[in-house]
Amino acid sequence: MLARLSALLPRPQHAPGVLAAAATAGAAAVVAPQLPAHLHLSAIPVSIALGAFAANALPAHLTRPLAPGLAYASSTLLRGGIVCVGAKLSALQVLSLGWAAVPAAACSVGAGVAIIPRLAAACGLAPRLGALLACGTSICGVTAISAVAPVVGATQAEVAIAVANVVAFGSCAMLLYPHVAAALFSPSDSQSIGLFFGLAVHDTAQVMGCAASYAEQYSDAAVVGAAAVAKLTRNVLLAAVVPLMSVRHASGVSKSSVAAAIPVFVVGFLGMAALRTAGDTQLARGGRALFIFDHSTWKNGADWLGVSLGTKTLLGTGLAAVGLSVNISAFQGAGLAPFIVGAAGALIVGTVGLGAALVASRVNPVPAK
Repeated sequence: MLARLSALLPRPQHAPGVLAAAATAGAAAVVAPQLPAHLHLSAIPVSIALGAFAANALPAHLTRPLAPGLAYASSTLLRGGIVCVGAKLSALQVLSLGWAAVPAAACSVGAGVAIIPRLAAACGLAPRLGALLACGTSICGVTAISAVAPVVGATQAEVAIAVANVVAFGSCAMLLYPHVAAALFSPSDSQSIGLFFGLAVHDTAQVMGCAASYAEQYSDAAVVGAAAVAKLTRNVLLAAVVPLMSVRHASGVSKSSVAAAIPVFVVGFLGMAALRTAGDTQLARGGRALFIFDHSTWKNGADWLGVSLGTKTLLGTGLAAVGLSVNISAFQGAGLAPFIVGAAGALIVGTVGLGAALVASRVNPVPAK
């Protein structure tokens, strides 16, 4: 046990690569807000792009010493970020959207995870890339890709290609779906519209951009909260899909035991979500979270752990390291096939999400305003 914990600690040789990845993530945090606001691009995909540009623009003798630290950042730090992201997930928030959210999310994610790998195989893509495209499209974009990549043994180039798909087709969905919702849903049905956005758009930042765009165009602020909770519901399913992908792509892992295929960081992710749920439950009952924290302290602490530390710092640094490890020549043989599969997958997940939201709106109709 001590040996395993010791392996997680950074070594002196990791410093150059980790610092380079952190600097790249910091630069992305500055650059991303300067990009066109309607794109709603978070710093994470920008950090991958900046890292890939730097890795291929700098001479090899400068990038070679970074390799140990980049490997550490793109594995240990990235997995630590996934654990921290669990602090954003609370079962109480999921239940607040109603009973329909969970089966609707399961249908949307299930369709993508079942169909997209088959489309990838039919197009001649490696199973690893098919898994990344399926999970990135179906669950939570870049976060899902970063969680699934280590358990399927994906290469850095495959991760970068999958992220490019999320950025491209998630952005298209973000711009298109507010108009689809306006055409197909009652303007008073904020819950179902938010459910549609939360199930159909790829990445969390894109979901919030889509909902904010709708809210601004149609004066319906309630859609933003409903979309956030629907996306949260979908994100929870990451804990089930990662072990599934581990079993499908097992190498030295017993397929007879799903428990053996559950990565430690997924257990940590679930534990963090359970802790958040326990604290939220105590607050909802009038007590203190974990018998210690008041509402403001608990919420601010969970936000810091899940967003500031987990997403912005650890995931940002880990995925910047992925970018810094990409050799652009790896893309030369990729062709259009990954993007054809990504587009088809986005259409499948979006259609299922739309159908689930329409069913929910019929089952629980909202009176017109």
